[in-house]
Amino acid sequence: MRTAIISLSALVAVSLALPSFNHVVHEKRDRLPLGWKQREKLQGSAVLPMRIALAQSNLEKAEEYLLEVSHPDSPNFGKHWTHEQIANKFAPSQESVDSVKQWLTSSGIASERISRSQSMGWLKFDATVEEVENLLKAEYFVYRHETGKPHVSCAKYHVPDNVTGHIDFIMPTVHFDVKIPQAVAKNVEKRAATTTAAVGVPVETHAALGIGDPTSGSLPKKGININIKGIIDELKNCNKRITPNCLRALYRFPPGVTANPKNSYGIVEYTPQAYLQSDLDLFFANFSKNQVQRTPTLASIDGGIPQTTNKGFAFNGESDLDLEYAMALINPQKTTLYQVGDQVEGASFNDFLDALDGSYCAGDDPFQDATYPDPFNVGDPGSYQGPKNCGGFSATKVISTSYGYNEADLTAAYEQRQCNEYMKLGLAGTSFLYSSGDYGVAGNRGRCIDPVTKEYNDGSSGIFNPGFPSTCPYVTAVGATQIKPGASVTEPEEACETVIYSGGGFSNVFPLPSYQASAVKSFFANNALPYGADRFNNSQQTRGFPDISANGANYVVAVVGNFSLVYGTSASSPVVGSILTLINEARFAAGKGSIGFINPTLYANPGTLNDITTGGNQGCGTPGFSAVAGWDPVTGLGTPNFPNLNLSRRFASEAVQTQPESEAKDDDSSIAASSEVQAAEEQTFDEPSIKRKDPGTIGEAASSAAKNTAESIKDTVIGAVTGSVPASEAKQSGAPEAASDEGNDTVYVGNLFFDVREEEIRKEFEKIGRVTSVKLIYDNRGLSKGFGYVSYNTTAEAAKAVEHFNMKTFEGRRMAVQPAFQKAPKRKESPSGPTRTLFIGNISFDMTDKELADLFRDVKGVVDVRVAIDRRTGQPRGFAHADFVDIETAKAGREYLFQKVVCGRPLRVDYSLSTSRRMNNWNNASEQGNPKEHTAGLEET
Repeated sequence: MRTAIISLSALVAVSLALPSFNHVVHEKRDRLPLGWKQREKLQGSAVLPMRIALAQSNLEKAEEYLLEVSHPDSPNFGKHWTHEQIANKFAPSQESVDSVKQWLTSSGIASERISRSQSMGWLKFDATVEEVENLLKAEYFVYRHETGKPHVSCAKYHVPDNVTGHIDFIMPTVHFDVKIPQAVAKNVEKRAATTTAAVGVPVETHAALGIGDPTSGSLPKKGININIKGIIDELKNCNKRITPNCLRALYRFPPGVTANPKNSYGIVEYTPQAYLQSDLDLFFANFSKNQVQRTPTLASIDGGIPQTTNKGFAFNGESDLDLEYAMALINPQKTTLYQVGDQVEGASFNDFLDALDGSYCAGDDPFQDATYPDPFNVGDPGSYQGPKNCGGFSATKVISTSYGYNEADLTAAYEQRQCNEYMKLGLAGTSFLYSSGDYGVAGNRGRCIDPVTKEYNDGSSGIFNPGFPSTCPYVTAVGATQIKPGASVTEPEEACETVIYSGGGFSNVFPLPSYQASAVKSFFANNALPYGADRFNNSQQTRGFPDISANGANYVVAVVGNFSLVYGTSASSPVVGSILTLINEARFAAGKGSIGFINPTLYANPGTLNDITTGGNQGCGTPGFSAVAGWDPVTGLGTPNFPNLNLSRRFASEAVQTQPESEAKDDDSSIAASSEVQAAEEQTFDEPSIKRKDPGTIGEAASSAAKNTAESIKDTVIGAVTGSVPASEAKQSGAPEAASDEGNDTVYVGNLFFDVREEEIRKEFEKIGRVTSVKLIYDNRGLSKGFGYVSYNTTAEAAKAVEHFNMKTFEGRRMAVQPAFQKAPKRKESPSGPTRTLFIGNISFDMTDKELADLFRDVKGVVDVRVAIDRRTGQPRGFAHADFVDIETAKAGREYLFQKVVCGRPLRVDYSLSTSRRMNNWNNASEQGNPKEHTAGLEET
């Protein structure tokens, strides 16, 4: 009896010695993920491997740091940070470490039981369920999925109020985010039999069976199988079947021609999703012949391999789609495949991020991330027995991921921690893209949220269900568009409403980033929305998505030996990533760095994109949102326009001159250096001698300038795809430009692969008659331009060659074969008279964006400035054109610019006409039989 009294007294003394804390809820779960039920209480003696994510330092300045290297107006644009700088800047403070450790030791967790992860961002210890429940004021239960799979979790947990600011989150607690592949339910049972608590490992929520699981709602959607013979006339049928050339024509980007060793495009896949080499070869044989037998560079993370055990669209559709298009569109540049997770454990987004950034890695955590080496499946051929990949993998400069969660699947703290990791990758110069989802305003598999129970419903009603990581403000979310039924590849697209609907809406977690604020507020101000706060977060204070879109319907994809039509933002994201990779290629060639986080530049320059104004993203029993002028939560800012993006003020590359200045006036192939024509109302005129124009007149002038600019580039990519060469381009390359009245023994051959050799062309064309010469055209770097000329012994043979070879497939491409043209004699034209357009020549290639802006800062009445760009290389040509509101302001501008010296070179300034007006004048003169009387204002050619 005395012993009992002594023991009781001791316990009272210990309890009095322990400090008292004022506990507050740190995280709680509002709903159970789809398919899960709470079962029995977890046994108190079971042991849990606890992980505490320490709060990182300086996160309140994260957006400021990122904008400093990403905003086009920043003097530090492109000056990306090193990984060491990033790790040091955001490492948890010593105060956070000490505060959390003091709480733990004061609560009975001895200091020797606590360790700190190698990354320094986590504290780790093992504790019984009873200890953890006392520590966190929580109750742990076993939960079971409808498939029978178990998981251990609590509904909410508490920490002291003086500690909550030092902790991001604690695991295992309320989170359900990581997969168990369906094929390995036996793994759960093995874990359940262990003594270390782990009754099971968590699975991904709404999708339940995992990011890469065949049932995941974020995977692409399969349409009908098609006959490859029906796809060859590519550009004629792009509204029904999308191929790489359709995308090049849609977004005006050329095939790649170089492969800088610094440049590689990252595609992320989660096992068991995997590509089949036979599918890649089938696709390449028809659409990118010189890539047959090529494979992506494999970056195997946590035992990830392109498995071939399971085959079918559910296992191969995603990876085949991603890699077939990514590799074809950037060829010959490299593609890096990040294959994440083995065939037993699988993987989460965190496992991938762990491999890129050791400071993020939490170490082995069987409740949140896959455990490697896997202690539960030793001997299983699909089990990875190596160490968990914690850092050691390099991030490519563009990474596309076609998978996603619902934002409601995870806790806000967990999502914010992951989102901050994307911010760090942006600081390091990586563009991170995520597909926005395929269910409109609904979540994966079309689920919405019941307003009463907060559970997922069947999608016929309820609260809109935004996706994650698309809602993270530090990624670029990519929505989907489609070519309108019956429309051509050159007509404006609409929001995708075939099989899938572009995911979009507003976050319930992330605040509105400053770079997007103007666009979102403009959307709300200019559109009367039929929904209120009962449907979505209409506070106008949260992040909107997507940011950008690309085609997401009718993709021709080779899957398990057949060609099928495939749909989804899973297709859109790799396409946008391919275009960014091509831009990086040009920048690397010019000695610049990667573009990095692109959102601030896109929102500052919306005119660089093709605005989408029709279509919607229905879901949750509603029409969803509608695509409108400007940014919208359906297609974002619009679709890419490669020439505009590549020459956008901050994406442009500086490079060597590609042709002599004496030839600069031969062709006005310029595109806008600024992202958009400035609004007329923003023009101010300080000189009293210059009248302020009526806004309508100025607007018309701006529209005219924009139209002229568009006309000057409209054939660039169509020519690259079809092989046709504009007269202006023919002049630069040595090709004849005006038709001869007599018979011609030479034919033009276009749309050739860039590695085709002259002897191969000769062998093919000698099937018609005796070939006297073959000439392929190369640029000044020695790279083929994809076209050339074949001369025959007779004009009859040449005519027969045109009839036989035009649009015939040669090495996987349809050749464009036409009679060559003879050069027309040069026209000597009179000096140009005053116009409202100035030609500015002798521009140094060392001129910076700032110097260009400074040059025109004090020039009044400027409507638009266009820098001339070489069509093939994307490099500046050493001259520009400036449009003014009228002739008087152009005269004043000419006087101001006339003796200016920039970068040591005096500018050459003269009056000019737009290309279309020049041609109209010439045509009118020709019709009247006396061109020389109508050459005033024409540039000398």
